Amino acid sequence: MSSRIALSVCLLSLALAVPLAAAPAPKPSNGEVHRIEMRLVGKHPRVQVHIEGVDRALSFVVDTAASATVVDAAVAERIGLLDAGAREVQVQGAGGSAGAARITMLRDLAAGSFRWKAQMLAMDLSKIAEDGAPPIDGILGNDLMSRFDLRFDLPAGELLLAPAGSLPRAGCLDNALPQRAPAMQGFAFVPAQMHDGAHRVDAMAVVDTGAAQTVLNVVAARALGVVDDDARLRRRDAGTRGLSEHVTDTWLYTLPALNIGAWRLPASEVRISALPVFSGLGLGEQPALILGVDALRHSRVDVLANAAAVCLATGSPVAPA
Repeated sequence: MSSRIALSVCLLSLALAVPLAAAPAPKPSNGEVHRIEMRLVGKHPRVQVHIEGVDRALSFVVDTAASATVVDAAVAERIGLLDAGAREVQVQGAGGSAGAARITMLRDLAAGSFRWKAQMLAMDLSKIAEDGAPPIDGILGNDLMSRFDLRFDLPAGELLLAPAGSLPRAGCLDNALPQRAPAMQGFAFVPAQMHDGAHRVDAMAVVDTGAAQTVLNVVAARALGVVDDDARLRRRDAGTRGLSEHVTDTWLYTLPALNIGAWRLPASEVRISALPVFSGLGLGEQPALILGVDALRHSRVDVLANAAAVCLATGSPVAPA
């Protein structure tokens, strides 16, 4: 993971190796807080992003586990964000290599009241298109968001960017991997507990708003007592695929209970899959899960600057439909 970019949208998982030569995003001054309208479109939380010189707003997925902001390659070509000498970098997805991406020119961007200047990665996002949903034009990554105290609040329809240190820390969970690699500084890891009958399992969870559905690794499934040909498993015919062509075998399973601190998720359908991203995150040999937007859509989630801590609104959210 340290030598490539990793991104997580629809189960991608992307860790940035080559920094983008973008101007730093401005930090709010004098306590300024930026509010951006956010809503669930299809299976993903999205915001409207305006790019300098483009006459329409673009639909970007909000992805706390993508370490780079991405624009669809076809969109980038159409609006003139690439030049002949555009530099290429390699992208590693949750399902395996997603190939090369090109770095765009520096442009002014805006979302809600927030304005910043940045380069992005241009790559083909058509493979993660959803039937019946508008195209995904881009991905808003934690290269921008981790500079702020972030509030992800789908019930309120809002993404909030606040100055680092301004959101309350009381009741938050410190990042469970304080010594994580520099490429994963923006990734939020929290301890989780899963329950199925007599089985009680401690696991590491990655907070991933770009993942449509929560995913357990095989080690976690085994610890919960789930075995091959288990009657509780239902094969997912489509498997799991992100930006790459590789499809990873996947099973559906109803997890009876998931706890993160005082936050509780009732019985919910999750995926079980041996996604390469677990090993890339150093979680291949221990129980782990990607906590997707299916679990987070009914709660307010604060991720403090540099993913130093995570605050999940307490109480039991409504079970995902």
